[in-house]
Amino acid sequence: MVPKIVRHIWNAISGIFVLLLSLWMSGPGIGETDTPTYRWYFMFLFVLWIIGFVLQFKKRFRILGVVITFLPVVYYLVIYI
Repeated sequence: MVPKIVRHIWNAISGIFVLLLSLWMSGPGIGETDTPTYRWYFMFLFVLWIIGFVLQFKKRFRILGVVITFLPVVYYLVIYI
């Protein structure tokens, strides 16, 4: 029961973190020019997180799903730090 609760808490926190940073990085607010450029390829990391989240529902792929959801979080943490 405890690992299930920890996994749900991890999914909630990491999902919000990846979604907000993906939206922030893909928006025009951080561009270096005056023209608004949308970098939608940063949303790929959120899509990758979604794929990992879906894989966690299948018992056979649960560990792989946790690892895949961990990758975008680590990427944004390395960029942030």
